Amino acid sequence: MKTEKYERDHRLDLLRVIAISMIVLMHSPNPNSHNPSFFSASMSYVTASWLVLFFILSGSLLLDTHLSVMAFIKRRFSKILYPTLFWTVVYLIVSFLLKPTDVATAIRKIASIPFSAQGHGVLWFMYTLAGLYLLTPILSRWLCSASKKEIKYYLFLWVVTLLYPYLDLVVDINESDTGILYYFTGYVGYFVLGYYLKNHYQFRYWHVIVAFLIAFFIPVALYSSGMEFDFYSMLWYLSLPVASMAFCWYVLIMRLPNKKIPCIEQMSKLSFGVYFVHILFMRQVIWKIDVITQWSGVTQILTIAVITITVSYLFSWFISRLPFSKYIIGV
Repeated sequence: MKTEKYERDHRLDLLRVIAISMIVLMHSPNPNSHNPSFFSASMSYVTASWLVLFFILSGSLLLDTHLSVMAFIKRRFSKILYPTLFWTVVYLIVSFLLKPTDVATAIRKIASIPFSAQGHGVLWFMYTLAGLYLLTPILSRWLCSASKKEIKYYLFLWVVTLLYPYLDLVVDINESDTGILYYFTGYVGYFVLGYYLKNHYQFRYWHVIVAFLIAFFIPVALYSSGMEFDFYSMLWYLSLPVASMAFCWYVLIMRLPNKKIPCIEQMSKLSFGVYFVHILFMRQVIWKIDVITQWSGVTQILTIAVITITVSYLFSWFISRLPFSKYIIGV
């Protein structure tokens, strides 16, 4: 069996820490508070790029694997499988306690665990990531033997699917499973993009400038036009502007020196734990603190985010000291 040795890239640690912080910020607005709509929309758009960066990071780290299928599942997939199942059960218990349900519904929710996120919607990311992990041993075989042009061919067609919400304004688009580019859609594109950026991409400043202009001017044009549009298709995870913004963040931070910062590395290792637990602390505890609910929108959002990040990291650090922590937070 081939073994894998990695020289740790500390820039990926920095990306991961910023990404998890942005995700917490995204979830911080309390729907019962009057937050400025423009600020909330802008914050949601900017932070969306950091969530998809997790897919890019995972692709850059995993898709050059030479492990066999069983070895990969044992060494890599299990790292996210057990914590995801653990927190699924935790959130199911919390949801049953907060909103009692009948036995049949409870059984159906539990039986649905392998096929859809249960307990809380925030776990969708982990189930999607788990699906990409299952695909990794197969996908990596192709990528390791594919030419740069072949990977660019795939990514080009994937980018076309990111344009669907805009193309749909002028032509009829079949986005169903019978669509011509159906097999090029989805988050697997970010996964492959991560591999490409790590192994084939040659940095050019004009690439960043173009990507930034796409990320900036498309939302500005949409809001300035006064037209009604679907925010969650045109400016969300699987959209060209968000992909462009994620590309900018990745390539720019990867231009930094690969310098070890112990606290950043430690926080990076705890990022899964923060992701799993932050919603629980935020919505069941921090959102209910009277003093915070009385503050203005922006101040309230930032305060909630800072407290949630701090508490979540402290909790994850404490769990990491336990002998069975890998089953809870993957560390």
